[in-house]
Parts: sequence; structure tokens; C-alpha cells
Amino acid sequence: MSFDKTKAMRNAEKHVAQGKIRLAINEYQAVVAHDPRDITTLNMLGDLHAKTSDRRQAVECYMKVAEHYATQGFAQKAIAIYNKVARLQPDSIEVSNKLAELYKLKGSLSEARSHYETLARHYESTGSRIEALAMWKQIALLDPNNTEVCISLAESYLKEGQTEDAAEAFAEAGGRFDRHGAHEEAVKAYLRSLEIQPDALRTLDGLIRSYSALGKVSKAVEFLEGILQKEPYNRDILYLLIDCHIDSQNTQGAERAVLQLVEIEPANYPKLLDLIGLYLKANDLDSAARILSMSSEYLLAGGQAEDCSRWISAILDRDASHVPALRLLVRYCSWIKDEEAFRIALERLAVSARAKNEVDDERFALSQLVVVRPFETQFSDRLAELKALHGFDGGDVDAELLRAGFDQPETQPVVAVVEQEVSPVIVEPQAEAVPLPMPAEPEPVPVQMVSEVPAATEVDEMKFAKDLESISFYIDNEYHELATKAIEEIETEFGRRPEIEEVKKKVAALRNKAASNHSLTVEDMRSEFGLVDELPSDEDYDTKYHTAIAYKEMGLTEDAIRIFQEAIALVSPLDGTRRFFHCANLLGHCFMTTGHASMAVTWFTRALETPNLDDSERHGLWYELAMAYDAAGNPVDAHRFYEQVYTENVDFRDVASRVRSEMAVH
Repeated sequence: MSFDKTKAMRNAEKHVAQGKIRLAINEYQAVVAHDPRDITTLNMLGDLHAKTSDRRQAVECYMKVAEHYATQGFAQKAIAIYNKVARLQPDSIEVSNKLAELYKLKGSLSEARSHYETLARHYESTGSRIEALAMWKQIALLDPNNTEVCISLAESYLKEGQTEDAAEAFAEAGGRFDRHGAHEEAVKAYLRSLEIQPDALRTLDGLIRSYSALGKVSKAVEFLEGILQKEPYNRDILYLLIDCHIDSQNTQGAERAVLQLVEIEPANYPKLLDLIGLYLKANDLDSAARILSMSSEYLLAGGQAEDCSRWISAILDRDASHVPALRLLVRYCSWIKDEEAFRIALERLAVSARAKNEVDDERFALSQLVVVRPFETQFSDRLAELKALHGFDGGDVDAELLRAGFDQPETQPVVAVVEQEVSPVIVEPQAEAVPLPMPAEPEPVPVQMVSEVPAATEVDEMKFAKDLESISFYIDNEYHELATKAIEEIETEFGRRPEIEEVKKKVAALRNKAASNHSLTVEDMRSEFGLVDELPSDEDYDTKYHTAIAYKEMGLTEDAIRIFQEAIALVSPLDGTRRFFHCANLLGHCFMTTGHASMAVTWFTRALETPNLDDSERHGLWYELAMAYDAAGNPVDAHRFYEQVYTENVDFRDVASRVRSEMAVH
């Protein structure tokens, strides 16, 4: 005979109305036994047990109800039920712990702090010092203005031999002192942290900021240089040292540190640009041009020609006849192959160099001009005059090679080793520059080498073969659009060839295959977007899960949350499927959408309970947790999870920039 729930509920209500509590309890127990998910009835059953003074049974019912509400993200309802338990068991450490976490999640910091203090005192009274410290740490995190508790916590950690936690607590105290303008106290706290963990970059950054706020940049520099003596190749310390020098306008110190950094790793050349700005601010144009000369090859070869031009203009705006800057302008114009701009730059250089008696620069400019403007005899006359005055011999520019640098034929011939573009040949005067491990500057091609250059037809075939190789790469990786575009370009340049027709057929075949597989079902699309990993076997769960997704996609987020919560109640993180993981993850995203970040934290944390998560799943959940903590106003935990992702996968989304910005702020 099947159980009639409606009849049982009606009987229970009748018994309650008649004051027959025991009979009502029996009816409600039967309902719950047949439907364990009936939380409302379970709560009423707890109330009836409490009325009959059966505290053990009441607490058992209440704990199940409270746990259900807590896991579903209903913090306020869970708090109300746990408070019922607390009235029956006022000394329950488990309940105090649950209430502390829920009040924290809800944002009721005062109530959370009260329960954490109860827990801390309990653990201290029982000699559980480690557990007590964990509670005091929670109290410290809840009150960002209480610095003394951080210091006390750090000292306690030291006594217990928990050095990493002690260093973290001292660093946190330093940050709090700093935010309140107590920079002297901040320095003391940071230094104590660094005594324990000397290589903590975040703490070092805080110490430097505190020293700077006190006007003691020299102290910061001294501290960092002390570390560099032991670790001369520490790039992070060099970055901090450079920033110190730049903040204090110490150009010489900044240059030493920047050159050391670039020597260790040339890819750090952008720091040279900061140095140029510093020299310009100090109106030291010679030094600015010298540093720009060092970095110009990086800028030009790295596709940053416009940045190079901007810095040259910045110098010439202050001194239009500045010879080193004009020399750089000539180099820039030759790189971009602007013959008219190149001529004008040479003329400006020749005039300025003559006015300042810079003979080598004037001779360099004139030797180029006699080729670019052969009919303007004043250049050749002045060049002959210089040769006679200073006894120069030879050093003339190869006119053919110089002009070839500016030629733009329909199919441009290669005038150097294959795959290497050659800038116009320019014989420059010896520039004053500190040697750096920089890319070699293209050297003039001697006349006797011209005969060794591949013929135009040979070069064309080499280019054709390379273009075909690129198209094959596109086809192999299914970049159909790129392959089609590349085929059009190669056919325009080389005409119709059998090889081109062959790759056309390959692309057409791949397109036909893709079109035949294009009719995706709803399930295929969900799988494509990673919404479903495995189809759940439970039909009820399946219906609810897909209904919730449909609500979510229609923007009905509140309805989606309700149905997701019903669906997740049917599964477990340990049921061997990914159903709980996907449902919890989507609940987290829904709560973020509705602005309930603390509830999102709960569900992203629950999703982590799923066993055997792969790295990408864990990193994704940590990242979402960090964003949720950020949105909930908890930057400490946010930074902790960003760092966890950064530690294991520095390329994950934008986590690297987030960690750097967090370090800059804190």
C-alpha cells in the first residue's frame, strides 16, 4: 500500500490542533521518512520535539534543516535554525563555528566576530592553541582597522613556530599601519616580516612605499642594494630599485639599475623608456638621446617605430638642432623607407653638425646627401672641403645600395639573406653608447657581395614555396578563412599554378566536411560550451538542470537559481559524475549576476568539493572565487586565490596583471 503524504500531513495538523503532540510527531516522522527532502516538515518536527523537551531529537532535526539551507546559499534561514540549536545547546562549539561562518558570509561582521571570539576562548581554555590562533586570524580579517590584533597574532604565531603565518601577519599589520598613515610603525612591521621571509616581494614593495612616504628613499635604496649584493640577478629587486630611483629623480642610480636589468634580460628594454622620460624631465637631452639610441633597435625591430619617433620628437621639440637626436631621426626615416623625410633629416643633421663643429656627423650626413641629391653641388663641395681640411680618405657611400633601400618595386627583390629585411644602408658616425646585448644593426652590404645575392626569379620561387608552406599550416590547423585569403594573395602575385589548385581542392574538401557536420543538437551545443560533461542518469535532475540553464540563458536568473538549487539537492559531489560540479559552478555565476557575491563564494567553494578535478577546472574555480571575494569586499582572500592560480598557471586569463595590480595597491 502506497504512503499517502497528504493524509499524513492532515492528520498531523489535526493532532497539533488537539494538543496531541506525540501523535503529530509520529505522523511527521512518517512524512520525513518517505520524503527526506521535505525540509519544512523536518523543521516543524524539530519544533515539536523541542516542545516535548526532547532536545536531542530536536537538535538532530534542526541540524539537518540548517545544513540544507546553508548548502543552498540561504544564509539567513540557516542562521535562524542554528540559533534554535544554540538555545537548546548554548555551549555547542559546532554551532558557534557554523554561525560565525554564516554571519561572515552574510556580512554581519559584528555577530561573526562575537562567535569567533567565543571559539577562540574555548580553544584557549582547552589548550588548543593552533585552533585558537585560527580563530583570532578570522577576527583580524573581519576588522581591517584593528592593527594591534595582527601584531598580537604574529607574535603568537612566532611562539608556536608557525613562521610563515607570522610573516604574513606582520606584513598585514604593516599594510594596515600604512593605510592609516602610521608609516614608521609600518616600516617596523614590514622589517619584522622580512626577517622571517626575506624574499617576500609583496612585503618588500610595502616597505619601499612606507620608506618613500617618510621621505627616506635612500633607506629603501640601501636596503634593496643590500639584497642585490647577495642576489645580483634578482630581477624583482631590480624593478623595485629602479622605481625607487625614478620616484626620487635619481637619474644616475636609475640608469645603473636599468642597464643591469637589461643586461640580465634584454626583453626588459621598456624600462629604458622610463629612463628617457626621467632624463627629459631633468632636461638632460644628451642622456635622453643616448638611452634612446640604446633602445632604438629594440623599438624598431619590435614594431614600435611610432614610439621611437615620439621620443625623438620629444627631444627635438626642446632643441631642434640637437645632433644626437637628429642622427636618430635619420635612422628612423631610413627604417620606415621615407626618402623625402630621410633627405630632410640629413639636411637638418648636416646644418646642425656644422654649427656645432661635429665633423663626423656632418661628414656622415653629406656623404648620404651627395647620393640622394646628386645635382645639388653644395653637398659634394662641402664634403670635399671637409676631406681637404681633415684629411679624410675613402668612406664614400655605395650609391646603388643606398637607393635600393628606398625602392618599392612591384615584387620587391631581396638584397640580403633570405627572410631578413634590410634597412637602407647608412654609414653612421661612431655613436657614444654604453655597450648592451642588443640586436646587431644591419651592416652595409659591400659592393663585392652584390654578385652573391640570389637572382630575382630564384628569390620569387623561394617566397612562393614559403607561402605555400604557410597555407599548408592553415589547412592542417583548420584555419579555413586564413587559408582562403592566403590562396587569393599568392594567386594574385604568382598567377595560376598547379600547386595553388591543389591547396584550393584541400580547402574546399575541408569546408564540405565541416558543413556536413554543422547541424548540432542542443546537447552538442551544450557540450561545445562546456555546460555538460556527462549526462546525468537521474531523469528528475536532468529536467531541472536543463530548465535552469534555459532560465539563465533567458536572463531569468532568480528562477534559474531556484531550479538549480532543486537540481543540486538531488546529487552529491561524491556520486562519481560531474553533475554537482557543473550545478554548483553555475549557481556561483548566477549569484554573481544578481550581486550576491558572498553566496557565489559559497557555491564556488562547494564546487571544489568534487574529487578528481583537473588543473583547468581548479584554476577556473579559484579564479572565480577570487573575483567573488573581490566583489564581496574581501581583498585578502581574493588576493590569496589569485596568487594560487598565478603560482600554478601564470598565463591563466588575466591573473598575472591582476596579481601585479594587487601588489601595486597593497
